[in-house]
Amino acid sequence: MIRIRTPAPDETFGIIFVVILLLGAFGWGYNIVKLIGADTLTGLEIARIIGIFFAPLGTILGYL
Repeated sequence: MIRIRTPAPDETFGIIFVVILLLGAFGWGYNIVKLIGADTLTGLEIARIIGIFFAPLGTILGYL
């Protein structure tokens, strides 16, 4: 019989938390990169400026 080890619930939570944290950090950083490359000031760029200081918004806007 082959036994497969499944991660404990706290290990799974930790892995999911780290993945979400890394994706959020990437989206926030990418938001800054897209803002630097912007040539005009539109509503989305203003939201990106706010998103730099308000991380959840910056994370979401990084993927737009």
